[in-house]
Amino acid sequence: MIIIKIISTKLSCLHMMIRYVFTVIVVVFILQFVILGSNGTLTIKSASTQSTQSTQSSNDLGSYKTVNYYARFNCGAISDDSGPLRPGKYDSDITIFNKKSYPITVIWKAIAINQQVKNNFNILNIPSENIANINCAKIFPIQDNNATNSIPALSKEFTEGIIKLEIRFDNGLLVNNFLNNQNANIIVNESDIGNLINVDVLHTVNTLDDLNKEVVYLKADFSILSKDKNKTSNFTAVFHIDPDKIVDPLSLIKNKISANNTDQKIDINGSEIIIKDTEIITNTLTDNHALTVQRVDPIIS
Repeated sequence: MIIIKIISTKLSCLHMMIRYVFTVIVVVFILQFVILGSNGTLTIKSASTQSTQSTQSSNDLGSYKTVNYYARFNCGAISDDSGPLRPGKYDSDITIFNKKSYPITVIWKAIAINQQVKNNFNILNIPSENIANINCAKIFPIQDNNATNSIPALSKEFTEGIIKLEIRFDNGLLVNNFLNNQNANIIVNESDIGNLINVDVLHTVNTLDDLNKEVVYLKADFSILSKDKNKTSNFTAVFHIDPDKIVDPLSLIKNKISANNTDQKIDINGSEIIIKDTEIITNTLTDNHALTVQRVDPIIS
């Protein structure tokens, strides 16, 4: 009996100890859930929200910005009056000034009106605070396939069109620079994306070589003696004449006086015209140059 009672007592103590341990574990678990459970839930929710926002941002088309510049160009020669501009040799020089302290890569493409020349996009890197240019020789280069070092030359055929310059951004990141092996991540403020470069266009036109013309003038000093022979008036006249024709100075003077003598102050029929001296003056018209400058504004889309 004594042994059975001792064993029963030990089992009762063991049972109480197991209940005690189980109770402690349950209490600890409940406390952990109460104290830490809400924070854990918030952390998971926050991470989930951030992931969703990141996905939405990367797929948001509004995060992509494109800055375009459209610059007109006139290239080549017009040899007659068929237009669209007057005869001459035309060239356009588009200058791009990088206003920033870091390099900027611009992609550009020539779009001709006649669409006879279709160019792909070109990559142009502009160092910090530096200038690059695009002229007609770069738009329509003529290269000698037999030469090792081909030099671009301006096409003789007149072509006009638009140069499209483009700079792209993704969430403020300057995307273009990766096209030119520039690995620096340059972030640009949205208010500054249209103020990275200045684009100016210089249009020039020069006279064609075969349009140089020689002009000939006849200078005549003459007197008009009144019919009563008591009054003499001295005059000088300059006439534009054709070098291939025979010229009668007296006829030129009479015709000029008749055309300008509307008030009948000079009586040609009753007066005598005396030619005192004549001189041939020649000149060559070669100075036929013009230029215009245009600032191109950015278009942000």
